[in-house]
Amino acid sequence: MLLAIAIIIATGVGFIYKYREHFTFPGGRLSRPYCPASQIALTCMGTDQFVELSFGKVHYIYRPSTTVTSSSKLNIFVHGFSIPMEIWQSVFQKVVNDNHSCLIFDLYGRGWSDAPFLPMNVDLFVSQLAELLYALNLPYEKYNLFGVSMGAVIVQRFTELYPSKVSKLILCSGAGLNVLRPPMLLISILSIPIVGPILFRLTMQQNDSKMVRAQWAYPEKDEYEQFKRLFQLACKQHPGYLRSLYSTIFDFNFQLSSKSIESIEKLRIPILIVWGDKDTLTPVKNAYRYHRLYKRSILHIVPGANHSLLIEHPQEALEAIEPFLLDR
Repeated sequence: MLLAIAIIIATGVGFIYKYREHFTFPGGRLSRPYCPASQIALTCMGTDQFVELSFGKVHYIYRPSTTVTSSSKLNIFVHGFSIPMEIWQSVFQKVVNDNHSCLIFDLYGRGWSDAPFLPMNVDLFVSQLAELLYALNLPYEKYNLFGVSMGAVIVQRFTELYPSKVSKLILCSGAGLNVLRPPMLLISILSIPIVGPILFRLTMQQNDSKMVRAQWAYPEKDEYEQFKRLFQLACKQHPGYLRSLYSTIFDFNFQLSSKSIESIEKLRIPILIVWGDKDTLTPVKNAYRYHRLYKRSILHIVPGANHSLLIEHPQEALEAIEPFLLDR
């Protein structure tokens, strides 16, 4: 009898743990309200477009070069954990102005893309990019992949799975190597069914924590307030945003396997590594480690830059990116 009760309790606890998000976050495929007839641009990077993929609607912007040829490369920009495509806006616009073809999009659950009720792991985002390219059927054989923070893991995994499609890699403040994770006590609390997701939601909605400010070199400047407002709008308008962030914490493997890195190194493709020497989330020692692992890579360290270097130091990043794209 006691054994049967213990089995029932264990099964119940396991069920609640597995489906803990269902009890505190809305389920199903969640969409951010958008009026197609609206004349207000969602970003300042170009014409907003949407495409329906297997797991939801995806928001993207495509800016072709005026001189697309059979040898042209498509530059694809992948953002990170919480800030959507706007994190790339300064770099993206300059690369477009240099007459390069560019594609940028919001990952599932971020920006204006739908949030499917699925584990937010690296393979979901890689499949999102692969399916997006298939659906758009753009006239490019090769891609230059830009990844920032978590996006660096995504573009490296894409490169491992589709090696013949990648021409160059640009890794900015990339995750994948010894990322500073929240303390185990905090992770344990957040994993408690019902309680954890509620605490996560309340904490994230404050959004001006010391941990967030610590990722900026100049939190007193307008850029910080601008992106804080962007985060606040996402929390209010996108019903799947916080759920997606919560799932990512538990389901996304921020640590690249040595097998992945070895596979990419064997391709001998050009790789640019851009990093801030004051990065508090992905320490600059990781940049040097990436540089050692990718033996033919180029390393560009931005003095004084933190994890938000693409927002606060875009010109310094472009000083390395522009010649790297031109170099054949």
